Amino acid sequence: MGVVSKFARKFGYILDNIARWIVVAMMVLVVGNVISRQFGTPIPGAIEWTEFLSAMVVGLSLAFCGAQGGHIYLELFTDKLNIKVQTVLHVVIDFLCLVFLSISFWRIVIYANDMKLSGQVSMTTKTPYYFFIYVVAFGLLAYALVTLGSMIDNLRKGVQR
Repeated sequence: MGVVSKFARKFGYILDNIARWIVVAMMVLVVGNVISRQFGTPIPGAIEWTEFLSAMVVGLSLAFCGAQGGHIYLELFTDKLNIKVQTVLHVVIDFLCLVFLSISFWRIVIYANDMKLSGQVSMTTKTPYYFFIYVVAFGLLAYALVTLGSMIDNLRKGVQR
């Protein structure tokens, strides 16, 4: 495992821990809202904040999931192939994923900038959207780093064989 992969794994783990704490905050918010509704005073904007926090959880947990190999991977077709062909396929797939994630990051940052400039806010709490969109973009960038590390490792394996 190379330096990039090690750093990406550690960074993904840190982001995943942040996402876990956000899930805890989301659970407290939802339970607090349910309890407060029983007393006739629901928490204003609880649904909006649950949506915001959910987006952050998904964005921040992508990199760790990718580092653990938690995404769908079809080994059924590639296991029958030659080791060199498997390595080339892994590198090509990692490259395509890296391109996709990089373009997605770039476009989401542009979208967040547009939201910031337009002043878009949520209906109830008047919370700006752009911060949460930046967090999702940052999660995609971290996932791209994991993919880059995987691609470098696969290239290194291919050169050694």
